[in-house]
Amino acid sequence: MSPSDLLQLSISEISPRIKNREISPVELTEAALSAAGKLQPQLNSFITILDQQAMAQARIAESKIMNGEYLGPLHGIPIGIKDNIETQGIRTTVGSKVLGDHIPSDDAHVVALCKNAGAVILGKENLEEFAAGVTSNNLHYGAVHNPWNLDHIPGGSSGGGGANVAARITFASLGTDLGGSVRLPGTFCGVVGLKQTFGRVSQRGLMVTSYNGDHIGPMTRSVSDSALMLQILAGHDPLDPSTVPVPVPNYSENLNQGLRGLKIGIPTNYYFDLINPEVESAVRNSVTALEELGAEIIEVSLPSMKYAAAMRITGMADGIVAHEPYIKNQRDDYGPSVLYRALAGQFVLGRDYSKSMKVQRIIKEEHALVFQNIDLLATPTAPIPAPRIDEDKFALDGDEYPVRGPGSGMISRNTSPTNSTGLPAISIPCGLTPDGLPIGLQLIGRPFEEQLIFQAAKAYETVSPSLNSAPPVTSN
Repeated sequence: MSPSDLLQLSISEISPRIKNREISPVELTEAALSAAGKLQPQLNSFITILDQQAMAQARIAESKIMNGEYLGPLHGIPIGIKDNIETQGIRTTVGSKVLGDHIPSDDAHVVALCKNAGAVILGKENLEEFAAGVTSNNLHYGAVHNPWNLDHIPGGSSGGGGANVAARITFASLGTDLGGSVRLPGTFCGVVGLKQTFGRVSQRGLMVTSYNGDHIGPMTRSVSDSALMLQILAGHDPLDPSTVPVPVPNYSENLNQGLRGLKIGIPTNYYFDLINPEVESAVRNSVTALEELGAEIIEVSLPSMKYAAAMRITGMADGIVAHEPYIKNQRDDYGPSVLYRALAGQFVLGRDYSKSMKVQRIIKEEHALVFQNIDLLATPTAPIPAPRIDEDKFALDGDEYPVRGPGSGMISRNTSPTNSTGLPAISIPCGLTPDGLPIGLQLIGRPFEEQLIFQAAKAYETVSPSLNSAPPVTSN
């Protein structure tokens, strides 16, 4: 098998071959680094490529294999890390000039877990500055380009990771999701993006912009790979009070049990109220496929979702807390869009924060009631396909909305609510527009029921029009 052919495989496909010494971690990492170097001028998906460090990790991984010490399915697998997740001795910029020289003294908890599992860290991936936006058009490090069409955004803020996984450079990437920042690159780049239940994965070592909504989650090429990644990442961290000490199941155990007997809710309001017709058609076809696979489709109403935008107020207030240490002395180092977001948090009144929390509680309670009668919710991941990089606005239902800056929350309107409710959600590819841009289906579940989400997502994946599709720009 040629080096480029190796990169087309999934973690689930390649890890048994590494275990059986059929594929060398060194050979695999060399191929991934070659692809990263080749595609970086087109995608601009990395801020830092770790050539020497990655090869050193690959050689250690190979030595352990040869000595009979196999660490699991991530052993010898090249992955990417978003550049707001701390890596010991490696520059971690948050995509900003403000922290352009920041070198952490410790690994984030999730990075340590991946290293302990034998992963090879290929590089630190490009992102929206301070993870504050949906485009990954970075003022300081340049825009990330979508491998399906280089003129379009990959989604944000974890755009570099989404582009790398789609382009067959990394086998998985760790991103962060505050308003959809893993799931939006998932839908726009045609990969699987997971935001697990809040409290399932440690935030320790994440350069947090919201302690109440930030999640670290994986982007992968398949649902099976997403389950493997969460298996490594999930668990209580005694040093992170946001994590919850609940048992971690075997996420791969029920992957092939199908949909028969499951009840899937389709919201009659909010999620389909503002939507591009091509996206709606693909998602409605996905719902039909879910029903044909044996699921019972039930229409549900979520009337309180009309107030969902109010939940963003808590995130604004959280943001100023994260930025306060830097704004006073490094104000001029900020990009204008991020500075606007940060400063706006100063004007959130206590009563507004309290009202936002009240809305959050009402919407959480409403979802809990709905989930008494269904197992999962199915929605579009994003209301539109990926906009062009040079677009300032997009049209939807006769109105125009900004792509970035003030008022740009329309792109993340379907993903951001679960960051406030903490519910687990996954985006899986469900087709392409006539212009060849990916579309995503979002499945939302009850707290800590990621296992069920994986089961349903895997069943759909087997019939998805996106199965075995790849972007024009790849490592092959």
